[in-house]
Amino acid sequence: MTNPDDNSTQLPVSDPLAPKCTRRDFIGGSLLGSGAALLGMAAPAVVRQAQAQTVPSPMTGLGPEWTGPGGIGDYARSNGNTHEVVNAAHAGVRNQQWDAMLRSATDTGEHPDVLIVGCGIAGLSAAWAYRKGRPSASVLMLDQHPIFGGEAKQNEFMVDGHHLTAPQGATGIVVPFNKAKEAGMWSHFSKDLGFPDEFQYQKPTGLDKPIRVPEDAWTPMHVGWERSDTGFYFEGKGWVKNPWRDGFKHAPISDAAKKALVDLDQFRTPPQRDDWEPWLDSMTYQQFLKDVVGISNAVMPEVVKYLNPVTAAMGCGLGADVISAYSAYNFLQPGVVGYYRYQSGGADPTDTVYLASFPGGHAGTARHFLKKILPAALIGEYKMADILNSPIQWDQLDRPHEPVRMRLSSTVVSVIHEGAPESAKNVVVTYLRGGRLFKVRARAGILCGQQHVNRHICRDISPEYREAMNAFHHAPMLTVNVAVRNWRFLERLGIASARWFEGIGWWASLRRNLEIEGQVTQPLDPSKPTVLTLYNPFPLPGVPFPQQCTAARMQMFAMSYAQIDTAVRDQFSKMFADQGFDAQRDIAGLITNRWGHAYVVDPPGFFFGKDGKPAPKEVLRKRYGRLSFGHSELSGAQMWETAAAEGERAAQQAMEIA
Repeated sequence: MTNPDDNSTQLPVSDPLAPKCTRRDFIGGSLLGSGAALLGMAAPAVVRQAQAQTVPSPMTGLGPEWTGPGGIGDYARSNGNTHEVVNAAHAGVRNQQWDAMLRSATDTGEHPDVLIVGCGIAGLSAAWAYRKGRPSASVLMLDQHPIFGGEAKQNEFMVDGHHLTAPQGATGIVVPFNKAKEAGMWSHFSKDLGFPDEFQYQKPTGLDKPIRVPEDAWTPMHVGWERSDTGFYFEGKGWVKNPWRDGFKHAPISDAAKKALVDLDQFRTPPQRDDWEPWLDSMTYQQFLKDVVGISNAVMPEVVKYLNPVTAAMGCGLGADVISAYSAYNFLQPGVVGYYRYQSGGADPTDTVYLASFPGGHAGTARHFLKKILPAALIGEYKMADILNSPIQWDQLDRPHEPVRMRLSSTVVSVIHEGAPESAKNVVVTYLRGGRLFKVRARAGILCGQQHVNRHICRDISPEYREAMNAFHHAPMLTVNVAVRNWRFLERLGIASARWFEGIGWWASLRRNLEIEGQVTQPLDPSKPTVLTLYNPFPLPGVPFPQQCTAARMQMFAMSYAQIDTAVRDQFSKMFADQGFDAQRDIAGLITNRWGHAYVVDPPGFFFGKDGKPAPKEVLRKRYGRLSFGHSELSGAQMWETAAAEGERAAQQAMEIA
């Protein structure tokens, strides 16, 4: 069924007169200045002086030229945080522009047993868990986006007769499951949702030379570099193929950096101590590299230049100068990964685990949850091909008198107990939809959004909880999906993955799509189209935390779609033109997905607390009155497994209420 609000447009060809930009522009602040004009604020000094998460500006007024095209299909109007979402969230939540009208909000007359704020993986799992625990209960779900999923969404293209799908954000199920369990990276939801015990991966066809193509685009970023043939592009040097396999022999970096990188990757014996977890959480990852691994100050800048994009993109949000060494451990980063070996009798999980990814990433996982709680929302049976490919039945999401209702494009601006939190019988939730305010009473509320939102909308939270919410700071991620008509340029280089160090982006890779019964697998042939997904974090070494989070976000907000499109085309032309690549001819479409608060950033003390105080995440894992909180950030490691687990926990807490 067609979404009546769908106004997606065709993907435009890049404007050759659009302003050009480089990575130096991003880091140097010139684009920050252009973003300042776009957003009506002073910059860049304002950002450096600002408290994290905020700058003294309304941060509204963005238009469609900022968002750019969204491709085709049901997700076409929701490519990341679009200008509509950002404007509404900043106006209604951050700036509280609707506060004077809260009392006049229209009462919907509904009274669900539980109201869930957020329809990402955590919210979906909370709804399912609540319904399983209380089959007769009523559930209302609200989300500010025009489609469910949170960061688990997809982009779709039609290129030369091929339907191509790529993730906007969250992607990857840790497999094989037996090894994932050993590493603590498995979720019972894998079984509950009916995922197969083993996934089948496609094999590349049409190759003129053998190329190792990875199962996923993430593992060869570093933790499993041996799984892909990878080229490193160095300015002034060109391509160096598979530099890890010969100790960076041909890479234009110092001999000291070559030795330090290899020594770090082979570091097997971090200190064994009973308090290793809080000990790791007492220092930054960079302190660990210096004081434990022994990387000298002289070579550290070259080492972290290599590490920071990997660390930030894989889940830590920012680089080694900010994040807790325990956060780096969660994402299998070199050096700290040794603690997995101690727990596994010497086995290294980076040798045995990798990712299975649906064509659209965890959009597929979100759709499995949706089929469980709202079966009529997707056509067909509960089988993978039907779930992944059914058009969304929009008129089935919010039907009167149904036990589960999902209301999209609804920005929650206020959540408050009806009376004292310790004795209230209801919570009142006010939301903005279609330019009007509405309010709903519910017996319990589950907030599955991030704390940068909760600290604004939770109106009667205690000082202890508010202090905990204020301790959460987030880094942005820009996901760019580039649909190319063929990838002969990679084949000619003999690579499946590419890494570079200057300009926009830093990594792109082919992946072997899953073979799903009843579904045509996307091509993996160098003469046919594919999508290259660029995950772009914004680590800014030297900017103090938490201001670095705000500065990074402003850099991403500063870029219009046209600037990103032009920069990517220029970057690909620079790297691949000698292999016959022509951006005007070979790029069929480009979609940007901005996530302003993609990853919670975990500084030292995030996991185990400091100064004798409990970690803020542990405060928020406890129910407050009739409110419970469930989001992957409360684990400190934002993965689908942790999102589902936190949503389930919050649902169980809501069920404690009589």
